[in-house]
Amino acid sequence: MHNVINEFRKDTLGLTSLRTRQAVRIMIDEHVPHTYCWSPSFVPKPADWPAYIDVSGFFFLNLATDYKPPNDILQFLKSGDPPIYIGFGSITGHDSDRILKVVLEALKTTGYRALLFGFDIDKDSLPDNVLKITNCPHDWLFQHGRSLSFYVNL
Repeated sequence: MHNVINEFRKDTLGLTSLRTRQAVRIMIDEHVPHTYCWSPSFVPKPADWPAYIDVSGFFFLNLATDYKPPNDILQFLKSGDPPIYIGFGSITGHDSDRILKVVLEALKTTGYRALLFGFDIDKDSLPDNVLKITNCPHDWLFQHGRSLSFYVNL
């Protein structure tokens, strides 16, 4: 994403590139409005956040009209207790190996099953209670037979 923005700044706007730290500082200094897309019922907006930062709720696209889920997802959903969906989207931090290790340890400790999205990891190295998924429309996933306990997007 960083390169796309800097290419747009340079090629279209005739501006210089920004390093990540500069961009974050500008957003803070200029009070650039932004929204976190999780449900405030799930995690309320912290009281100390400024007014220009909002928590809006989840956004869903109706992508599942013709979706046919792969057998591995169907089998996983049917094979035990409802799993947790853990989605990382495009934000896995600077130490994704550490984050994955923490997630897997938490699942081991709690005994929960999980559908994991957003890591470029080898399926064969995951425990049986975790299924890595790709390109599964959330509107399908979150509607199927109470198949999910809750959503976490880190």
